[in-house]
Amino acid sequence: MPRPQVHPTDTMLDAARDLLLKDGSRATIEAIADASGAPTGSIYHRFGSRDEFVARLWIRAVHRSQASFLAALEREDAKEAALGAAMSIIDFCEEHPADARLLVSFRREDLIRTIPRGPVADELEELNRPVERAVVDLARRLHGRRTRATLDRTLLAVFDLPYGGARRYLIAGVALPSTLRRDLTHAISAVIDQPG
Repeated sequence: MPRPQVHPTDTMLDAARDLLLKDGSRATIEAIADASGAPTGSIYHRFGSRDEFVARLWIRAVHRSQASFLAALEREDAKEAALGAAMSIIDFCEEHPADARLLVSFRREDLIRTIPRGPVADELEELNRPVERAVVDLARRLHGRRTRATLDRTLLAVFDLPYGGARRYLIAGVALPSTLRRDLTHAISAVIDQPG
């Protein structure tokens, strides 16, 4: 039976996330070790470098956000699936504001450039494939076919509008307004309802 971790990985990642969001330049491995209570050597052993640590943190946040997004897309009715997926992003932003703020603060392409080739870089490269496939399928379900225009419209509805609507509040570190969900539902429905 494996020994339980004295310093859980999620505790380290949470400490790193909070430091990065407060003052990214101060989020050194040493500062993360102090904040999480983990020895510096333990962090280097699990993550290799600060850049890989940040990438792992970002990957964890993406997985958390994608789980409910993909689950919503499994609904039988295409419009309900689209609205559910879009609103799952707002739910994620409200339930996990620090992770959501992290996602709008870093770009995947920038993270890929900071780390060497290997498993973490490969995971970053493949991270969005399940969502990309699901959105292509949704575009077909909504519009009867998949074209560049229908795919762009679907991405606008289920991804760009919800993240765009939430982004400035996330960056400012304030709660999303109570009217945002209603306003986004109207905007998303208008985009989805456009003829193919």
